Amino acid sequence: MDFGAFINSQRLSEDMETKDVLRNAIDLAKLAEEVGYSIAWFPEHHLIHYVTSPSPLMMVLKASTETSRIRLGTAIAVAPYYHPIRLAGEAALVDQLIDGRLELGMGRGAVNYELNRFGVDAALASKRFYESAKIVQRLLHEEEVSSDGPTWPFETLTTVPRPLQADFPPMWVAARSPETIRWCVANDMNVMTNIGWAEPYDAIVKVFQLFEDAIAEIKPVRRPKFAVSRVTYVGETDEEALEAMKYAQVNSRIFTRLFRNEVTIERGFPRPDPLEGEATPEHLFKTLIAGSPETCIAKLKSYEALGIDHFMTFIIGPTPEAARKSVRLFGEKVMPHFK
Repeated sequence: MDFGAFINSQRLSEDMETKDVLRNAIDLAKLAEEVGYSIAWFPEHHLIHYVTSPSPLMMVLKASTETSRIRLGTAIAVAPYYHPIRLAGEAALVDQLIDGRLELGMGRGAVNYELNRFGVDAALASKRFYESAKIVQRLLHEEEVSSDGPTWPFETLTTVPRPLQADFPPMWVAARSPETIRWCVANDMNVMTNIGWAEPYDAIVKVFQLFEDAIAEIKPVRRPKFAVSRVTYVGETDEEALEAMKYAQVNSRIFTRLFRNEVTIERGFPRPDPLEGEATPEHLFKTLIAGSPETCIAKLKSYEALGIDHFMTFIIGPTPEAARKSVRLFGEKVMPHFK
C-alpha cells in the first residue's frame, strides 16, 4: 500500500487570502514529496471558496514547477463539464510539461450544488461520464479515434500533443456504486473511492468486496488498482487529534450540505450550519484516520490487510501550520510502517 496526498485548497473565511490558500496547497505538495508520498492529488470544484480549485490540471502544472519526483494527479476531473477532446488534449499537454508524471482521475461529480448550476442532473452526469471517460482513455492510448456519440460524435482524429508517457497509465475513476465499479474493471480503469466521514471502516470493506466480486466475475487481463480517500489528521497525541476533529466536523457539515444541495452560500462561502444528528468530534475521531502516529498506524493496518493498493490522505488541519505538521508526522512516523 502506497500513499497519496489529497490537497484541497480550502478557504473557509475571508480571513485568508486566496493567494495564500493556493500557496499553502503547493507547499503541501512539496512537503508530500519530501516525506515520501507517491502522488499529490488535486480536486475540481466550482463556485465555492471551500475548495478553491476549479482546474486540477492547472494545480498539477503549478505543483510540477516546485517538485521533481512525486507524481501529480487529478482527483477528479469532473467529466460532465468537459468536451472529451479538449480534456484529453489538455491532459496530454500537461503530461508533456510535467515530464510524464501525470495520473488522470475522472468522475461524474458528486456535489449537487455545482452540478445543478452547470445545468446537469444526476442522470445526465452519469451518461456524460461513461461516454467521456471511454473517449479520453482511447484518445490518450490510440492515435486514430472516432466516436459515434451520442453526446460527442466526431470523425477520426488524433489528440495532439501525444502524452509524454508512451504507455499512458490506466486512468482512475471515482466509484462507489456496483455499476460503476464493474464498468471500471471491465474497461481497465483503476478505482478510487471514499465514504461519508462518519461512516465506519466496514463501509470501505463493503465497497472493496464489490470490487473483488467484479474482478472474479469479469476476470480482467490487468487487475485494476483500488484506492481509498479518507480524512487524515496525525497529532502528537490522540488528544491533539481529537481537538482537530472539531474542524473536521465543520468540514463535514459543509460537504454534506453541498452534496445534498441544502447549503446557504454567501459570496462563495458555504455556511457550516449544523446538521440534524450530525457526527460528534468523538465519533469522527473513531471513523477517520485521526490520532497519534501509533493510533493512525493501527487504524491503517486494517486497510493494508484488506488489500488497498493506494491510500489517499485527505489533508485537513485547523490551521495551515497544523496541516503541514500532520503531513510531516504522517510521512516520518506513519508511512515507514507500510514499506
